[in-house]
Amino acid sequence: MNSDKASSSSATHTESCYRDICILIVDFDPICLRVASGMLRALTYEAHRAMEALEMIQDEDLGIDMVLMELHMPDMYGLDLLDEIKRISDLPILMMSFDRSENAILSSLEKGPYFYFTKLLYMEDMSDIWQYVHTRRHQQQRERLKAEKKEVTALRESSSDEEEEVYEDKGSFVSDQTNIYGDDQSVGFLLNKQVQID
Repeated sequence: MNSDKASSSSATHTESCYRDICILIVDFDPICLRVASGMLRALTYEAHRAMEALEMIQDEDLGIDMVLMELHMPDMYGLDLLDEIKRISDLPILMMSFDRSENAILSSLEKGPYFYFTKLLYMEDMSDIWQYVHTRRHQQQRERLKAEKKEVTALRESSSDEEEEVYEDKGSFVSDQTNIYGDDQSVGFLLNKQVQID
């Protein structure tokens, strides 16, 4: 009874975490695509070919947050596809394959996917991958705030420099006027002299 409640609570929590996440699943096997889509409590797009996946990743309207991809694709080797994805985006990438060989796993991880899943996939494999998306979003937010802070600092420095230039111009103007008309006593003397003449 208690375990059922815990399981239900865990499922509800997972569903809420996946609610605003969009995952692209890349696999030539339609059965694997369907199974992975069913496990992920998220909006999913499916791509059967590598080139199709690349086109979808570049489509900003789809709003893809993560890529789950098969290593052995028929039209492009998975590691080459991974390189292409990394070249055009900074999306978290997860690799999956029936290939359990140490060489396949290590060579994949050296290329930079976040994780390597061996098929068959299980529900517990998929339950926490949403964390990669939230980590990326948090990093992006920090980078945006850092960039905004830098921009504000630059604007303040620019404004300060402009104010100094204005003050310098005003000082130069006052100095020029003094040279033309002399000091206050000289101006007064000239005025008095003009009155006497008139």
